[in-house]
Parts: sequence; structure tokens; C-alpha cells
Amino acid sequence: MRAEDKLRDEINKCRNCQACESLLDFSCPAFREMFKLVDQERESGKQISTNQLIHLVGLCNFCAACPCLDIRAAIIDAKTEYMDQYGLGFRIRALENVDRIGKWGGALPPVTNFLLQNKVTGGLIKKALGVHRERKFPSFPKENFAEWLSRRQNKHVGPTSRHNRKVAYFSGCTARYLFPEIPEAVIEILERNGVEVFYLGQQCCGMPSLLEGDRKLTLEFASANVARLAEAVEDGYHIVCSCPTCGFMLKNVLKIGAHDPAAYRASIRSTTVFVKIPVEGSLSSVYGPFIEVPDTLLETLLRDNGYFSAINPKTRRMVADNTFDLGEFFRMLHMRGEFDTKLGPVGMRVAYYPPCHLREQNIGTPYQYLLSLIPELSVQTIGGDYCCGNAGIMGFKQEFHRSSIKIASRLISRIKALGPEVIATDCLSCRIQLNQLTNYEILHPLQIIKESYTNYQEHIERKAV
Repeated sequence: MRAEDKLRDEINKCRNCQACESLLDFSCPAFREMFKLVDQERESGKQISTNQLIHLVGLCNFCAACPCLDIRAAIIDAKTEYMDQYGLGFRIRALENVDRIGKWGGALPPVTNFLLQNKVTGGLIKKALGVHRERKFPSFPKENFAEWLSRRQNKHVGPTSRHNRKVAYFSGCTARYLFPEIPEAVIEILERNGVEVFYLGQQCCGMPSLLEGDRKLTLEFASANVARLAEAVEDGYHIVCSCPTCGFMLKNVLKIGAHDPAAYRASIRSTTVFVKIPVEGSLSSVYGPFIEVPDTLLETLLRDNGYFSAINPKTRRMVADNTFDLGEFFRMLHMRGEFDTKLGPVGMRVAYYPPCHLREQNIGTPYQYLLSLIPELSVQTIGGDYCCGNAGIMGFKQEFHRSSIKIASRLISRIKALGPEVIATDCLSCRIQLNQLTNYEILHPLQIIKESYTNYQEHIERKAV
């Protein structure tokens, strides 16, 4: 079945179900457009056109708020099919490769910043790239993370076997090139807690190109990253991410379709020559209906034919199962009594926003837990299904800018009602959006933890004098 036909089936199922409608109405322009198109089709009898479907899938920012995996998959597959048929324009090609933007823009930061911030040249660049005229570009720092790391006396650029606790750090493009203070804080906090850090060579996680339907570039990134990360896992390293989108990509998205027949047999406690599988083919179903098939056919039935099937499913599972969000990792250390709690006071009021791709990982809010350990820090966590609306590169697009701001309006109103001094969020796409729409200082929770460690150390040094 063509991806477009599958999409038509799925949006009809969604319209008949409507379980997500109230949940998604506030932040999902794709669902609103979807319901409108189906209603028009039913009233007029005229089939939804391909151009209308192309517009529809272009509205999905893969925030993952919808609980139905089938419609997510149908939208991404349709985007990919349309890209294969019609190609991607220069503007999308230029924006989707965040790693390349970081390398080129960071080669001569003063020149890049001047060109982007100058009214004339910045306007021309925005027009050429299809970026909305009101969108602010973040500034490139004088020194990126790789440059900072290379000049450190105690370099952490390769694996060793000296420590029992050791991690391979996946920083993400935005932190690596635009906000190096965050991976710098990561390294220092891990070292403070006696964790060996291996900063391995890495490319973009692939989420921006996946979102644009560019399968070739996505697989290029994913293949390179999975190969390197799998080697680190085999050497005894856990993988940690400070970016929730990178973590979501490595832990969740790459694992889709990478079924493990042995694990499935164990999950259903099969001891016979026949096994039960759901009729719909959804292996997460425990309610049925089921059909019984010979156990010998299980390998065939569970063969991975999905988006990432070109990458060994066993390797993808190994990477996914050994990847942790850094907040999750530090929370585990604390619960085992292995986290350094020599934390100094940080006297400020913080509103913490847990981003969409962190919520999708189903690990709770580990940074809320960690920030609660810091003396004199007042933290209010923004609960509920809020979205910043930026969605990586989508918020920069001319045609998506207005929707991006509208989606963010609920979150901004909630933040203002809390009246914080500082906003904390672990998503740098959210940070860019909040810098666009507010005057608050925006920090990653790890920057606050680093400041707390620094304050404790300075207090000890003052006492010693």
C-alpha cells in the first residue's frame, strides 16, 4: 500500500475515534487540519487531494503528544514518499542539516553573527532560506564545545577502562555549536561525580531530516551514530544525552520495528509450537484479538521492514536500551547514594518546563527531582501538555512561524503567571523559542546544578581562609 493511501486510512480512523481531539486541539495544527479535511470530504463527497495531504503532513512537528503511534508513522511515511516523488527545495535542504549549519556558521563566529544580525544582510539571508523576518537567530559563540574540549588539560576524547562508572556523551548539534556552556557543564558535573566521560565522534541525531521526510540523510546520520554508539556500549559505556530530542531519537524512534522474537516469546510465556500475535500486528496489544501461528514463522513475521530496517535491529535495540537522559542518569545515581550532594545554595525562583520529547520518554521529570536537592532554590514545574511550538527548524519557517507563536502562547501565559526570575528547560529548541518570546534568562537545569556545585566549593574555600 502506498504511504498516501495508508495516511488516508489512518486519518479516517482518527476522525472516527476522536479520543485525542481535546488533548491535541491546543497545540497540534495537524490534527485540526486533519479533522477539517475529513469533514469536508464527507460533506462534499470530493476526495482529499494530494496537495491538501502534503500541506497536512507539513504541519506535523513530531512533538509526539498524540498517543497513537499509527498516525505518527503514517505521517512520517507520507512525508518521505512525497519527498521521494517531489524532492526537497533548497530552503529545506539548507535548514535540515543542523550539523552543517553549526560547522559553517561557527567557522568564523564574528562574521556569521554580523551577517545574521545586520538588518540588511540578515534580511536577505532569511529571505533566501525561507525564514520568517521576525525570527531571531541565536548567536554563534566564540568557542564551540569541541574547541573547549580540545584545549582542556584533562581531555576526555577517548575510552579507557579505569572507571566502573563510565558514559559516552551524545551532546547534540545545538549544544555543540550554539550553546557550548551546556555540554561543558555536563562534563564538569560528571567528573564531579566520578564518572568517566567518553565524548565520541557524532553526527546530528537525524530528527530534523526525519521530520522533513529526507530518509537518505536521516539514515546517513543514524547509521554513523548507531555504529559508534554500539561500539561504546560493547566497551561497557552507557550513553547519556543532555538533549531530550536526541534522547527520544536514540531511545524511542530508532527502536521502532526492531523487534526481538526471543523477547516476544518471553513476554507471552510461550512454551508451545504455536504463538499468539495480535491480528492488527501491534505487538504492544495484550487484549487481542489474536491469531495463532507456528513458532517457526515468528522470525519472518517480526522481520523489520520499517524506516530504519537498513540498520541492524539488534544493534539499534542495544543502543536504545543503553541510552539515558542525563537527568534520568543523575537521578539513578542519587537513588543509589552515588550522587555528590555537596550542593551550595542558589537563591532564585525558577519555572521549570519539561519539554515534549522528555515527556515522551516516560521517565517522569528527573530534573525536578534533582533541582529539589539544591538549597534555597525555589522550583515550580509546569505540568500539563504544554508545547513551545518551535519544533527544531519548523519554527524558523516562514509558513510555520505564526502557528509556532500561537502554540507557544499557552506556555508563555503559564510562565508569566508563575512570575519566575529564571526559566529552566532541557530543550534548546525550547530555549530558542523562549528567548524569542520572553525576556527571562533561560538555563538548562544542569547549568543550575553546576552553579550549585560552584557555590558550595567557594563557600568551603572562604571558610578555609
